[in-house]
Amino acid sequence: MWAVPGFSFVVTLLAGVGAWGMRSRSNPVVGGSFLTGFVMIGTGVMLDLGWLLRSGVFASAVFLGVAIGRAIAPNRSSMLILLGVLSVADIIWIVSGGGSATGWEADVVNFSVQLGTSSSSIGTADLVLAAMVTTHWLQRDAGVWLALAAAPVGMVVANVYVALTSVDNLPLVPFITLGWLATEAWHRRTAHT
Repeated sequence: MWAVPGFSFVVTLLAGVGAWGMRSRSNPVVGGSFLTGFVMIGTGVMLDLGWLLRSGVFASAVFLGVAIGRAIAPNRSSMLILLGVLSVADIIWIVSGGGSATGWEADVVNFSVQLGTSSSSIGTADLVLAAMVTTHWLQRDAGVWLALAAAPVGMVVANVYVALTSVDNLPLVPFITLGWLATEAWHRRTAHT
């Protein structure tokens, strides 16, 4: 899954930074950016340009996460319910064997990076969630560090879990949820001091 150490941490952090960068952009700009990413994906598929396809997947995931994050009510209950439902769905998906995509479909469903002989990937939906959680925190006027922390913290826990268990296919949404819960606890603790 993650042959490159720290891959999931870095890529979810970058998705969060991308969402943070869109914080002052209007909804039409976010929508237009999503469509641009979608065009990049299509062009990458048609011209067999893997770098363009991967760039479009990453950009589309970030912009979709921003759009969803803005649509969700900026309170902890809404996010907790959404992440809880998505965590259960992700666990069921992985336990049931999930679907197996091949060819360019696999490159859209998973964001993959090849470094030398090693390859690492993360689900595109996990990148959407990283950007969504960052946007959620920004909607709640959280500081940049709190906004960026949730998904990367979850990925640290996921990496420790993989190191301890040697599991090769892991549902990441529950770990993003754990990261969000940790940031929520931190937020509540600092708000009461």
